[in-house]
Amino acid sequence: MSDVPNPARLALLTGPVGAGKTTAAERVAGLASRRGLTCGGLLAPAMRNACGYKVGIWGMDVSAGERRILARTDRELGGPTVGPYSFDRAALEWAVGVIESALGRCDLVLVDEIGKLELWQGTGLAPILPHLIAERVSRILVVVRRSLLADLQTRLRGVVPSVFHLNPANRETLPQQIVDRLF
Repeated sequence: MSDVPNPARLALLTGPVGAGKTTAAERVAGLASRRGLTCGGLLAPAMRNACGYKVGIWGMDVSAGERRILARTDRELGGPTVGPYSFDRAALEWAVGVIESALGRCDLVLVDEIGKLELWQGTGLAPILPHLIAERVSRILVVVRRSLLADLQTRLRGVVPSVFHLNPANRETLPQQIVDRLF
């Protein structure tokens, strides 16, 4: 345990697009695991083509390491769309299941990420939103881009999360600060 008198139950990791939020969340999970804590939930790293361009989004089960394609920009996956992204409905349902199975079972649950699909269309990982305000669940780290932070905070109905803003100056130290605040 850290010297934090009242550990947070919910933390939001925010920053602009491309800031490295998913990488920072993955580092948080690694640091928590090294403390002997169990981590679960979902990370959503970028899928890149041979030229390094982002062409989609992976869904990765933090506990099992299983990956599924959540979204693509270069082909239709049959589910909801946001901007250039076409989502796979079955993969989104799998992702919700991954997160829900980690709640109450893991010391730390990662939710990467709550975005326009959830906040504006009410789909994707939207079934997870009620869990964020439930008092009885695990400690949760939610990734949300800076432009959607206020929208998510409005949905939290009175829950005051710890908010961590990722930027180039704190990229190396912020994951440890998040773990210290949560635990």
